Amino acid sequence: MKKFFVYLVIVILVCQTGKAFAVQRVVTSHIISDVWYENIFLIADKIDSMTTKNFTVQVGGGVDSIGGELLYNFPNWYNSKFAPKLFYEDINGDGLKDVIVALISGAGSGISTKEIHVLNQVRDPNTRYEEVPVESINDAVKRLVKMERKGDEITVLIGKKKYVVDYLKFGYQYSEDPPGLGSTEDYKPENGVLFGYTTVFVTIPEAGIGSLKVKYGWDGKMYRAESITFKKAEPFKAKTHY
Repeated sequence: MKKFFVYLVIVILVCQTGKAFAVQRVVTSHIISDVWYENIFLIADKIDSMTTKNFTVQVGGGVDSIGGELLYNFPNWYNSKFAPKLFYEDINGDGLKDVIVALISGAGSGISTKEIHVLNQVRDPNTRYEEVPVESINDAVKRLVKMERKGDEITVLIGKKKYVVDYLKFGYQYSEDPPGLGSTEDYKPENGVLFGYTTVFVTIPEAGIGSLKVKYGWDGKMYRAESITFKKAEPFKAKTHY
């Protein structure tokens, strides 16, 4: 079994006041392959116990050292809490593995929002990676899904498919607000396809009535939503007391 040691690299910076302070460079996520040139390291500045920013994606390198192979710096990437998710999988069907990074943009009570980044692998003829756009879940839903509420009946319309949900069956605190989404999100590849997930809720994120699954496809310029499916949540069942 391969062992991997996470190294902290202390970098001395000088701020505008002229005072030096230390920044810890940490490996936040990694994928170790059978071949060294497919090892993936996600490295960032540690801001506090849970927050990281100023990311570098390193492709290749030994399991006991950092640096020396393909490096891609993203100073504007920011991860709010917990560890980012890192994947290495071909998601555009060209036979070359791509780097997928899901950062946490927001986290809290009932909140878990993500920010997706994809680095497509290119060989022309040398191997390199380039970040390409990904349509956000919110933009995809605005384009492909229509949701409305009439009384206690909530309708989710996707193309010719119509889903009807009775809000009262869930036993949530009553509200006349329309359905919304975006407070909980996730992205991950499955069998060579990138998917995004979000919850449909009413009033507050905890009042979920179902979830949307977004299927992405590569159109030559960006990953754009091809289709969306809705899955109804199961209403809570009251416990029977004897």
